[in-house]
Amino acid sequence: MILRNGLLALTGRDEPIRSDIRIEGARIVAIAKDIPPDGGPEVDLAGLMVFPAAIDPHVHFDDPGFTHREDFLHGTMEAAKGGVGTIIDMPCTSLPPVTTKAALDNKLGFVRGKAIVDYAFFGGVSGHTAAESLSVGMSDLAPFVVGYKCYFVSGMDSFTAVDHDQFPLLIAEASRLGRPLLLHAEDPGCITGASRRLAAEREAGGRAPEWRDWSGERSRDAELVAAVSAIALARDKAATLHIVHVGNAEVVAEVARSGASCETCAHYLAFSEEDFPRLGAALKTAPPVKTAADREGLWQALAEGKIAFLTSDHAPAPASEKNTGNPLTAYGGIPGVGTGFPFLLSEGYFGGRLGLGRFLDATSGAAARRYGLAMRKGSIAIGKDADFAIVDPSSTTTIEGERLLSLGRITPFEGMRLTGRVVETWVRGTPVFSEGGPSASIGGAGIDKSGAMQSSTTILASPGFGKFLTWGYR
Repeated sequence: MILRNGLLALTGRDEPIRSDIRIEGARIVAIAKDIPPDGGPEVDLAGLMVFPAAIDPHVHFDDPGFTHREDFLHGTMEAAKGGVGTIIDMPCTSLPPVTTKAALDNKLGFVRGKAIVDYAFFGGVSGHTAAESLSVGMSDLAPFVVGYKCYFVSGMDSFTAVDHDQFPLLIAEASRLGRPLLLHAEDPGCITGASRRLAAEREAGGRAPEWRDWSGERSRDAELVAAVSAIALARDKAATLHIVHVGNAEVVAEVARSGASCETCAHYLAFSEEDFPRLGAALKTAPPVKTAADREGLWQALAEGKIAFLTSDHAPAPASEKNTGNPLTAYGGIPGVGTGFPFLLSEGYFGGRLGLGRFLDATSGAAARRYGLAMRKGSIAIGKDADFAIVDPSSTTTIEGERLLSLGRITPFEGMRLTGRVVETWVRGTPVFSEGGPSASIGGAGIDKSGAMQSSTTILASPGFGKFLTWGYR
């Protein structure tokens, strides 16, 4: 198969170049102008840009256990719609959490037949089972996961926080096993103290909880203290540490100095705490968005490469859990796997905040390297998987919750109009999503939002097409 005349976003190039791509099976075998016909199908991409399919290395698809919020079918459909070809799922929001090989096998049994795009997993370390993880769990999981996740503060009984005594042991073991240790960095002491103080203020003032209480409880200091503590406890193993979903720009500076890595999310780049009164629960995440100055600082850090990559922290919930009327009890999580790449494409690359190289690193390349997938994922290059996000730069995308393919439809990006539109997503040489793109006829039967098979929908891959990836995938 040959894709002709696309504007290819290639690593090491300052601008996209017009060229052809020849695909054999799952892989790219040639990139050149005017590739001779090979007798197979040809697709004309004139006027379209071809980016590496995005990698979203932080999603909560909740399968099994919490599938009223999200499942692998709808989560990976939404990923495909947003130009994402590979996701990495978190261990904590499924039952049982993925802290043992048996739990991983159980999870695979539920999700193998659902995934539309490729996927990998993180293993987890829970505070209440950390001893077992250190003795056998982490090493048993190592061949099958691309990292480990833990929390300094957690609201989950099934996946509790680790303490400062456990953390150095965990990071040493992760380093020994050659996998990063991911940390949700918020300090429980800061949160508990602020929560007590704000509750006393509410009682004295006779007022109900407001959004300033949520952002006040999960403060800038809570993020900063946790990150600085983790860096200090990591000592000479800081390169193993990865801080997830950073919303405080000061944290990035500490991470950059230490040799650790970090990520941010589109909502931290798009919004600030000033947006809570307008957006309410649709914007609630943990950590919450911070100040407008933090938002601008995160953009600058992303452009400078101090933030390694963008993730979504995709974690939607139904309206019954989001719209409780109380900022402190509303579910903290939003859909994002399908909106992150389009947002960064529009506001980052097309908006002039990110050059092409930084955009490619932030959406695919850096995550592929960090999580051991770079042999086949993360860039358009000979020998790599033919994973593409094909974009019409002359069109626009308007984000509408009701058009998301996720089970979660409540998004703070509602109504936002973005430059550019993902018209197709390809995974391993196969178009898995097409919305007005040039090669929809190549795909097979698709599925609608409910999972029922039909032939004329935008999702072209059948459930189960997605491939389970492990570290060093070749």
